[in-house]
Amino acid sequence: MRRCMIWSLGLALLAMAACVGGNGGGRENAAVGQLAQYKRTLQFLTDMGISPDTLLMSECINFPIFRDTVSHSHWLTAEEAETLGMKRLCGVDADGTPAILLGVDTISDQVTLLLYQVYYGDKSPVVLITYDTDGIVMDMLDAGTWAGVNTLYANEHDNAMDLGVDSAEMWLEDNGKFTVEHFLTMVQRPTHGGETKQLWRHYTKYFYQVDPVTGIIKEYDMEYALPNVNNDDIVRRHLEMLSWKPVSDENAMSGYEYFAEYNEAALSQQSLLSTLYAFSLFERLDLAPWPMLEWLYEHQDSRVYRLFIDAVKEHEVDRERLEVAVNLMQNDTVKQYWRKQFNLE
Repeated sequence: MRRCMIWSLGLALLAMAACVGGNGGGRENAAVGQLAQYKRTLQFLTDMGISPDTLLMSECINFPIFRDTVSHSHWLTAEEAETLGMKRLCGVDADGTPAILLGVDTISDQVTLLLYQVYYGDKSPVVLITYDTDGIVMDMLDAGTWAGVNTLYANEHDNAMDLGVDSAEMWLEDNGKFTVEHFLTMVQRPTHGGETKQLWRHYTKYFYQVDPVTGIIKEYDMEYALPNVNNDDIVRRHLEMLSWKPVSDENAMSGYEYFAEYNEAALSQQSLLSTLYAFSLFERLDLAPWPMLEWLYEHQDSRVYRLFIDAVKEHEVDRERLEVAVNLMQNDTVKQYWRKQFNLE
């Protein structure tokens, strides 16, 4: 199901207001009263000294309004980040790259969903990770930046600054389903004072389902609204959206191939876009090396394969980074192929 919708700023603001009004709703209160049945699922948090009953998420979370970092959050220590897999998955070390645990949702008596925000300099992506009853990572979704100025879309011209501002809403249901609505609003601010005006807004809504047994996060639908503009910012947004795929998503690389095909001319002519594309691939390599390298091995005639090989050489990707990715491969034939390609012999 794909739908094209035209969303006005006023309608979006009304939706935000409705979302905020429900933050103290019945779902959270009901969950608090039913914690006993999830005691085993949440035990790994309790063992770490984290109180899950203070972190239970309500049915609607709105960014940037959802910013109560005192009563509804937990800053991770370096040890906690290591235990929860955040260091391996996101490079969180609690010093150079701190992270905050913002919420807990009990999917089933076997699966728990945790909501984090990670701080990479100007970026602050929201990350969702599913865990089993022993606190072992089952799946992960980097859902992008949910609040604040997105520096990727900042450009100054004619005594004015155009800025991309991100916001998002997350809706939780009781059966493991959740949705994430992303809003990128382009605004223009006069350099020497004056009224800020909205230029356009890009909207997407993703529908996810968490498997109550395996913890796999599956994207099963998406809605979008394309603004009536045709510029590089939209292309960049589409590239950014490629990274919003669960680790387990077997079709993630097909999205990179489609993007490369559709934007072939721009990728060959624009050094900035090709660089952004390359680093998006590197992020996917760090996040999901096994399925990515398997897919590329099986699609050596694809555009994304050629672009990836060229990017590794051009940007001189660190040997240790490539070693880590290749060593996670389970197919010996594919592993040896990439060791040869990356000169790791």
